[in-house]
Amino acid sequence: TPSAAILPAGIAPGRVLEVEWGADNVRFHPGAAGPLPFTPPAGTVAVFAGAFRSWHGAVHLARAVRLLRERGRRDVAALFIGDGPELPRVRAEASGLDNVLFAGALPHERMPAALAAAHIGVAPFDIEAHRPLSLGFYWSPLKMFEYMATGLPVVAPAVARIPRLVAHEREGILYDPAQPGALAAALERLTDPGQRATLGAAARARAEREYSWAAHCRALSDALTGRR
Repeated sequence: TPSAAILPAGIAPGRVLEVEWGADNVRFHPGAAGPLPFTPPAGTVAVFAGAFRSWHGAVHLARAVRLLRERGRRDVAALFIGDGPELPRVRAEASGLDNVLFAGALPHERMPAALAAAHIGVAPFDIEAHRPLSLGFYWSPLKMFEYMATGLPVVAPAVARIPRLVAHEREGILYDPAQPGALAAALERLTDPGQRATLGAAARARAEREYSWAAHCRALSDALTGRR
């Protein structure tokens, strides 16, 4: 499990392994190539990839881009990949904005190249939008691990377990979701290519070390064979 807190009471701690999911670090890597079913927008591209459910918070990325436009920043673009029930709401929020692209759902084999076409990986989770998350942040966010494997600095809220998964100002930028404009400010900071390169390299290194499927399987093997 990614979180022992969600397990029924009475399970002996020695029978529990807390372990994250991971990414295919061989397929997902910086510079991954392949055909793209879209032309990447100009500027610093912030990508959201997911199932467009309310707690994924994709609408917050659209709002952040709108705020940046109101500030006169036109150099941050948004790329939305995926489909789901919140997609119409996100499209409505992005209506009239330039440099915002909706790529739709893509086959997983196209995702490495699609993520490599971006510069920032955004995971704007909204845990208050999903009542079961009051039990705890009980899932392991695959999108964040694939962003990191691709060498993208991650932008995400500093809530629940997320600061354990991505270190602020080391592998990405974490923001306070209660602070107005915080997501937009994080994106604005990452228009600096030097900072993106530093954080992205650290994200890739951590993905190789902790979030690869090899690391995941090694943790399972060690637990099952008593080596942990």
